[in-house]
Amino acid sequence: MSERPEAGDARVLWLAMVQRLMGRAAHDVKDSLNGVAVNLEVVRSRAAREGAPASAVAPFADAAGQQLERLTSLLDALLAVARPERDPVNVAVALRRVATLCAASTSADEAGVVVDDEPAEDATTALAGEVVRLALAAPLLDAVLGDGHPASTVRCSMRVVPAEVVVTMAAEGRRVAMPREVAGVVRAAGIRWTDGRKDQGALSLAFPRA
Repeated sequence: MSERPEAGDARVLWLAMVQRLMGRAAHDVKDSLNGVAVNLEVVRSRAAREGAPASAVAPFADAAGQQLERLTSLLDALLAVARPERDPVNVAVALRRVATLCAASTSADEAGVVVDDEPAEDATTALAGEVVRLALAAPLLDAVLGDGHPASTVRCSMRVVPAEVVVTMAAEGRRVAMPREVAGVVRAAGIRWTDGRKDQGALSLAFPRA
């Protein structure tokens, strides 16, 4: 049996999205690496001084630790999206990885991203990983970029109902919607959604449960 057209389309669109996400994360990765290196060099040079107190190096060690934590989070997300998702796809895990990359290198004119706690229930779907991640990343990245609207935090929340995993994306003062260029592929895969209305309103995405 030949592969459904929308499956191949999803892979192409997801590959383009991966490139966009990696482009956003690249600056943060380099900045975090530089921060770790600079702070560790200060720790090394100050610790080499005879009789140097711990207080002389502690702030720089803490700063290096924070930069390393940020770097680890970015690299974990980058490596994860570069690999195929495991079946069945956990929507909660996919959302958190995508959100980490959408929020990377956020400028003053762009929105931050907050992901509420994951639901305790099983949040897996039987849909292909490419289309799940595409459906999450495309509207979230558009909401972060804002399209000329004032920056406001994009809040992502999730609930699990008997037949579906429902993801909601909301941002004060701006409408969150599924981008037109991916809507056909996402719809063909069996994902339902309700766009926000006019200049504001949340996007609600429904993934069929596994």
